[in-house]
Amino acid sequence: MTLFKIVGFGIIAVSLIIILKNQRPEIALMCIVASSVIILLFVFDELKNIIDLINSLMANSSIDSTYIKIILKVIGITYIIEFGKDICKDAGESAIANKIELAGKVIIVSLSIPVVASLVDIVTQIV
Repeated sequence: MTLFKIVGFGIIAVSLIIILKNQRPEIALMCIVASSVIILLFVFDELKNIIDLINSLMANSSIDSTYIKIILKVIGITYIIEFGKDICKDAGESAIANKIELAGKVIIVSLSIPVVASLVDIVTQIV
């Protein structure tokens, strides 16, 4: 059901934005941002279910939860960066969108350092 709500809302929002772009482009931009946030709010319930499932899987497995948490953070950062980048591109600001994307990549690399260090440690133990 959530999918139909999101698609329906998205189609209505796009229709409204197309009409507003010709007459009031500044309001159209605000509608783009507002509709994007509303669609994101629709998704939060689904995200909660996914996080609960992952938490239960982590509790029942022998995998170090540190790595799972890093992977989840990287996935979350990726979605947030994509969201911000797309809004900037919709507003016609591709330069800022590119900087947001670069910042996200740097943050992901910095979060991944413990995983890389662990892999290097494992490889040096094998060799």
